[in-house]
Amino acid sequence: MRLIKLVSLSLLVSFLNASDNSSLLSALKQEKLDIDKKQVELESENLKYDWVKQIVGSYSASSYDGRKGLVDNSQSFSISVDQPIFKSGGIYYAIQYAGANREFLRLSTTLSEQNLIKSVISSWLLMKKYDLQIQRQNYLIENAKIDIIRKKEQYEAGFLDSSFLDQAILTKTSLEKNLIDMESARYTQLMTFESLSDTNYRDITPPTFKMVNENDYINKSLAIAQQDSQTKRAEYIKKMTISNYLPTLSLFAGYYDNSDNSNINDDRYNQVGVRVSMPLFDINRGRTIELRQLDYLKAKLEMQDVAKEEGHLYKDYVKKIEFLGKKIDIAKKDTKLYDSLILSTKELYEAGEKTKYDVDNLSNSKQTMILDKKIYEIDVQKVLLDVYAKMHGEI
Repeated sequence: MRLIKLVSLSLLVSFLNASDNSSLLSALKQEKLDIDKKQVELESENLKYDWVKQIVGSYSASSYDGRKGLVDNSQSFSISVDQPIFKSGGIYYAIQYAGANREFLRLSTTLSEQNLIKSVISSWLLMKKYDLQIQRQNYLIENAKIDIIRKKEQYEAGFLDSSFLDQAILTKTSLEKNLIDMESARYTQLMTFESLSDTNYRDITPPTFKMVNENDYINKSLAIAQQDSQTKRAEYIKKMTISNYLPTLSLFAGYYDNSDNSNINDDRYNQVGVRVSMPLFDINRGRTIELRQLDYLKAKLEMQDVAKEEGHLYKDYVKKIEFLGKKIDIAKKDTKLYDSLILSTKELYEAGEKTKYDVDNLSNSKQTMILDKKIYEIDVQKVLLDVYAKMHGEI
C-alpha cells in the first residue's frame, strides 16, 4: 500500500491511452513502423503458404532446316503441378511455424515501437527534470551570492580571512558553470526529442504511470512473450526437420501438347498421378535432427532464463522506487523544517536580530527541497516508464 501511495504522489501529467502515444512519433518514424508491420504480415502469409508448389506452364517453338531443304516446325505447350499433400505432419508444422514466426515478428515490431515511444517520453521527462534542476541551481546561486555578501562584510570588518571570501566566490563560479552544463544538456535532450517527434514538447501530455503487480508484469512481458514465440519456432522447425525424412505423398498432374507441321507427330495428353517418396539414406540425418533438437532445448532454457531475469528486473524496479520514495520523504520533512525556520527567522528579522539575507537564504533553501521532491517524482516516472516499455500494449 505504501508503494502505491508513493507512486500516486508522483503523478505529473494526465493519463493517455496507448493509441494516443503513437502520435508522439515523427511522421517518418511512424511511416517506417507501419511499413515494418505490413512486411511482417506479408512475409508471414508467404511463409504460411510456402508449402504450396507452383503451377508451371511452358511453351516452346522450334524450326529445323533439314538437308533436303525441308523445314520442320514444331511447338510444345504444357501445364504441370507436383504438389505434396501429405508430409508426415510436415505441412501442419510448417503452418504452425508460420504462425509462431508471425507472432515473434509482431512482438519484435511492437518492442521497437514501444522503445521509440519510450525514447520520446523519456526525453520529455528529462527536459522537465532539467527545468527543475536549473531552477534549483538558480536558488543555490542566489544563496552563494548572499554568502559572498556576508563574507565580504565580515572580511571588511576584519572578522574573516580573505581565503573564506575567495572560497565563497569560487563556489558561486562553480555553481554558475554547472548551470551552463545543465542548460547545454537540456538543449541536447531537446534535439533528441525533436529527432523523434514532430510535436512541440510543450503541447504533449505523456501518460502517467502507476506501479503494476508482479504477475501482471510477468504475464505482459514482451521479452517473455517473444522468447515463448522463439521456443515454439524452434519446436516446429525440429518437427519439420524430422518430417523431411519420413514419407511424402504428392499429387502430380499435367497437360502436354506437342505438335509439328506434318500433323503426324501431334501428341496431346493429360497426366494425373500420385507419388510416395522418402529419403532412403542421408549421411547427415542424425546430426541434423539432433541440431534442431538442441536448438529447441536451448530455446526452452532461454525461456526459463528470460523469465528469471524479468522477475529480478521487476524487483529491481520496485526497490528503485522505494529508495526514491525515501528521498521524497526526506525532501518533504526538510520542507516542513524550513517552514518553521523561516517563520522563526522572520520574527527575529522583524525584531532586528536577523537580516533579510537570513530570511532569503532559508527561503531559497526551502525551494530547493520542494524542487528536489519534484525531481525525485520524475525519477519515479522514469523508472515506471522502463517497466511499461517492457510490457505488451502498455505505453
